[in-house]
Amino acid sequence: MNRKFLIAASALSLLVVPAFANWAESGLNVGETVTPFYPSHIAGPDKGTKNCPPCTYGNRPAVQVWFHNEDKNNAAGILTALHTAVESNKAKEFKAFGIFVADCEMCITNTNAVVEMLKFNNVGIATVTHDDPAPKNYKIDTSEEVKNTVLVYVNKKVVAKLVNVKADKAGLAKLNEAITKAL
Repeated sequence: MNRKFLIAASALSLLVVPAFANWAESGLNVGETVTPFYPSHIAGPDKGTKNCPPCTYGNRPAVQVWFHNEDKNNAAGILTALHTAVESNKAKEFKAFGIFVADCEMCITNTNAVVEMLKFNNVGIATVTHDDPAPKNYKIDTSEEVKNTVLVYVNKKVVAKLVNVKADKAGLAKLNEAITKAL
């Protein structure tokens, strides 16, 4: 009986593990190059434009956090941490962007709610639609399991990647550690 159970459990694990393992693959890998894309900036230094973040800010150290189906409080917590990092690293010209992949009108409403929660303008907040080529080019997984993908880069090369960062002490410590790699 135990042997049959182990065989069944092993077979089931082969089906379940890939379903949960794929979300960790979201985003460009370390060493890959960020490419041009043209989001609609709704807040921050490029508000009202479709400026390309990597094109506009060149080889400066930067972070892009791609949000999809994210809780607005978690998104606001991450963006607030980015605000602090940008302020602390002005001399190094560090830049930060929150890119919201908006699938629907409700998503845009939620993004606007996040912007209203924030009281700073040094972090770019922008949207792209789900069918825009940018999420595909950046390898962003837009499945329900993936809430955010963090890409930290310098000289347009990714130096760190995180997926599903929580805006808690441990998650923000990992985010700050990743940012340090670009600085």
